[in-house]
Amino acid sequence: MPEPTAPEEDPSLLMGRLQRKEGGWLDWAKACQSLQRQKMTPQAIFEATGFEPAHQNQIVVAAQVYEGMAKAGASSAVLEHFAHKGSDILYELRILSPQDRVRVAELVVSRNLGADEAHEIARAVKNYAQLRQLPEGFTDHPGDAVAYQAWKTAQETRDLQERTRAIGRAFQYAHSETARQQVERLLSTLAPGSQPQRKPLPRLSVFRPEEDLPRLLPVAGSLPLSTATWEQIPAVEPQGLFGWVTSVAGQTWMALPAWPAIQRAADPVALQVDNGLLGSLLGWPVAPEEEQDPILLVADRAVRTWEGRAGVFLVDRGGAVAVEWIEDSPPSPLLGQVLMAVRPPRIFDEELAQDPWQIEE
Repeated sequence: MPEPTAPEEDPSLLMGRLQRKEGGWLDWAKACQSLQRQKMTPQAIFEATGFEPAHQNQIVVAAQVYEGMAKAGASSAVLEHFAHKGSDILYELRILSPQDRVRVAELVVSRNLGADEAHEIARAVKNYAQLRQLPEGFTDHPGDAVAYQAWKTAQETRDLQERTRAIGRAFQYAHSETARQQVERLLSTLAPGSQPQRKPLPRLSVFRPEEDLPRLLPVAGSLPLSTATWEQIPAVEPQGLFGWVTSVAGQTWMALPAWPAIQRAADPVALQVDNGLLGSLLGWPVAPEEEQDPILLVADRAVRTWEGRAGVFLVDRGGAVAVEWIEDSPPSPLLGQVLMAVRPPRIFDEELAQDPWQIEE
């Protein structure tokens, strides 16, 4: 039998604390995580406490960044600063490695920067870390990373005002003396007539994929589904710097946003079920006319062993895949753990959608 829920994790107590906003944002994040582990959806938490799903996601991710920074050796001053405020800033640092998060957080605290500036610094540091070697004159300090980005922008632009702003930003963040010297060499380009006239170059848009772009998932199909078919679905193994995927003939694929739950999954696979099944599993009321509505479940096939936590799992039942809520150690082998349910996009005004000219308007 699973251990009884500890008093401090009682849902009614946690929701009460969230309603009254007791404690700090770290306490709120822990409360949201505990409620989600106890089968409450972000929407249900919002309706009970007023914490919007987007805010829940922000503080939960920020709390994970905070814990990672503590393990990576962040100073007590930095941890104390963010223990009281700045969850929006830590959320922007999620794209960085633990060590880079610590160094950028120190820069943010030392300069008293906000979330918008932290966003720009995090992007600059991430791109800087992908360079094969450090640029000449620039160190691995995050300030030099921002200065290099601005220095490069100043070199590539011919607009005098934009070049001036870029050089100013480079001076603002340059940490090392050698980086400042590199920026100083650009000052000569601000003099009138210093830039030789040249023919306009052809334009080509250049983009760099970010981690929040959609992730490709194989689709298993719909229930009923045999266990053998489920096991034969190939795992997605992105190759190379661009994450190419080689498709097996006949395999169905779909793209979903790279939500944190999908990013953490080792072998995510999509499976379509009826809305009625999801409602019966989670105890949600479902209108009769909506029972057959399609719902997409995303399951991690890499979860094959019971870790003592209740949740929705895929199990083998007589050679077929079954979706079940499991609280105790399951007698049947696990085929994966359900991470999330995804509803199809909805057009709220269906009558309006029937008139194409109104949509255009």
